[in-house]
Amino acid sequence: MAEAPLIYLSGAGETDPDLEHPVLVQRHPAEVVQVMSLREALEQSAGQTLHVIVSVAFARLTHVALTRKQARHMQRILPYLLEEQMLGNPESLWFVSRKGRGDDYEVTAIARHFIEQLKRWASEQGALIGSLQVDAERLQGQAPLIAELDEDQTLLMADRERCLVVDAQQREGMQALFGDSLNDAMVLSGSTAFVDALRGGSAQELLTGLYAPKQKEGTRTAFTPWKPLGILAASVFVLALVAIWVQQWRYNQAAEAAFADAQTLFENLFPGDKASAALSRQFEGRLTHLGGGGKSGQADFFPLLGPVAQVLKEIKVEPKRLQYDQRENTLLLDVGAKDYAQLEQLQNALKKQGARASIANYRNSAQGVSARIKVEQPG
Repeated sequence: MAEAPLIYLSGAGETDPDLEHPVLVQRHPAEVVQVMSLREALEQSAGQTLHVIVSVAFARLTHVALTRKQARHMQRILPYLLEEQMLGNPESLWFVSRKGRGDDYEVTAIARHFIEQLKRWASEQGALIGSLQVDAERLQGQAPLIAELDEDQTLLMADRERCLVVDAQQREGMQALFGDSLNDAMVLSGSTAFVDALRGGSAQELLTGLYAPKQKEGTRTAFTPWKPLGILAASVFVLALVAIWVQQWRYNQAAEAAFADAQTLFENLFPGDKASAALSRQFEGRLTHLGGGGKSGQADFFPLLGPVAQVLKEIKVEPKRLQYDQRENTLLLDVGAKDYAQLEQLQNALKKQGARASIANYRNSAQGVSARIKVEQPG
């Protein structure tokens, strides 16, 4: 706020200003200080953010000792703790505070309607009050101090909590009440020196909480109309990413389940082997070996299985068991038939398919004939 337009409301004995109240106005630190009415100052500040400083006559500066637990509920308990120090109803006051030494807190109290009135007047003129502070707070680093203002008013300040704004004719009597505390006081004469001192200080901000100024809407650009569409597109993109992540998670779960099933199938098909992480290579090796691709050149399971499958599809016999002897390279087929003639038909059909087939043994029963057919590669 150091560069913002500054408006200072003075007032000896005042508690409630009006729009005709005289104020000091400085548009910029390098410009001259002007005296005009509050109405004129606000009218000339349309579209600007203002730094307003009010006389200590409009506020009450005090302090209070609080425990850590009480400090958590500052705004609720201050009206009751300071009730005896306030002339008006504490509930009608707005309190701000800051930590001092130890458990001590510096407190500034000001009428709520005073803040609301100033904000409303500024809003009606198109201005915004961005900061509201008290003069004695900003000048406490220079106390003791005597500031001779225009309009025949004087600020007498021994320290933060002992300060008073008086008319020129009352100054001598009132200054005596301060005793020796103002003997070595700094004297500021004239509005320019006073405003410069105000700009150089710091104070508690009264516009906090529910009175905090609303931020102005950002500057419109060529992209402003597209902002909602951009937000929508970003939302859709995020939702799409979430959907892809969920889908990928489901695929991973399904893949893990399929791998577990494949392990179980491998161990059932090849009881002698334990399934490992390289399950695909294990299956390929086993199938290659069974298909005749082994190093020994003796494993020809699939060449034997082909003719058998073709014949079983044509001859109506009942397959019961299929057993492959890798060492002998023979396929043993246990079947059930109506009679021995059907077994011979099966044997002849296998021979036509290029395989050597013989009836190893058979047994008659009331249900028909059970036999074992031995199938070998020709050669």
